[in-house]
Amino acid sequence: MLAERINEVPLGAVITVLADDPAAYTDIPAWCRLKSHQFVGSLEIKPRGWAFNVRRSY
Repeated sequence: MLAERINEVPLGAVITVLADDPAAYTDIPAWCRLKSHQFVGSLEIKPRGWAFNVRRSY
């Protein structure tokens, strides 16, 4: 879904992705490296899940 929606935010803007799939913890930073977007960071949301921040680079 991130790949489909990243172009909806302005260049340089940060989009937050909410996920409860443990694979997202490694997949989102890897996708950012592959697609040259900036992985800003993540925050664990209890009881299970994460918020991932990604800055649109192009």
